[in-house]
Amino acid sequence: MNDKIQKSLAASLEIEEKLLPYVSYLLQDLWSLGSSVDQILEFIDSLHLPSATASILDLGCGKGAVCVPIASKFGCKVVGVDFMNEFLEDARSKATEFHVSHLCSFIKHDILDFVEDEHEFDVVILASLGGIFETFKNTVAKLRTQVKVGGYIVIDDGYLRNRNNLSRKGYGHYRDHETTLRELTAFNDRLIAEINTTEFNRKINEEYLMLIQKRSEELIGQNPELEKDLQNYIHSQTEECEILNIEIEGMIWALRKEAA
Repeated sequence: MNDKIQKSLAASLEIEEKLLPYVSYLLQDLWSLGSSVDQILEFIDSLHLPSATASILDLGCGKGAVCVPIASKFGCKVVGVDFMNEFLEDARSKATEFHVSHLCSFIKHDILDFVEDEHEFDVVILASLGGIFETFKNTVAKLRTQVKVGGYIVIDDGYLRNRNNLSRKGYGHYRDHETTLRELTAFNDRLIAEINTTEFNRKINEEYLMLIQKRSEELIGQNPELEKDLQNYIHSQTEECEILNIEIEGMIWALRKEAA
């Protein structure tokens, strides 16, 4: 794994690079990895896509928690892209469990490189990956190259409630609501939905923190030399939950691509 990909993975997972080999163990109890799956499904349902021909791309698909339910509920083809082998193995296992392996394709690829090639999906989803593309404007610029004109861009993220910037690693892309909407629509695509996920995020973050803390304690028992690093990780995750609860209004945005 080259340095660029390693840094990208660590940033998206909010973990120090030296702990990347232990990510699969730490997150083994989490399927969705923070994505607002139910709300995304509700939005996809509202589109009434033709299942026989519709295609959906999930960038940073993780363990397939968005891909598999979409394929299962709507019967359309879904492509998931991620770079974590362990996550992709879990995703394929889930697709088999839900009897949608024939509809789901999971590709190992760095999503930063994947979006350099244009595609013509009906929908592209970027869920809970933070500022991987640095700004919301740049995020939309990249994502709109993945869908056909008239296709949809779905971003599961959020905005700052009471300020226009936050000086914390991984939060540099966050802006206030007005600025965020201006960035999202910088290419004159039509904003068709804003779905608030704040309460869901609060509950799931608290649940996930407890599960990760339990697995971290198990790892420390097996690898005492990791104690300081894992304690720092749990401390960082605890701070993360507090900041999300105080500063961030969770939101799913859906845009319709209006022109090439």
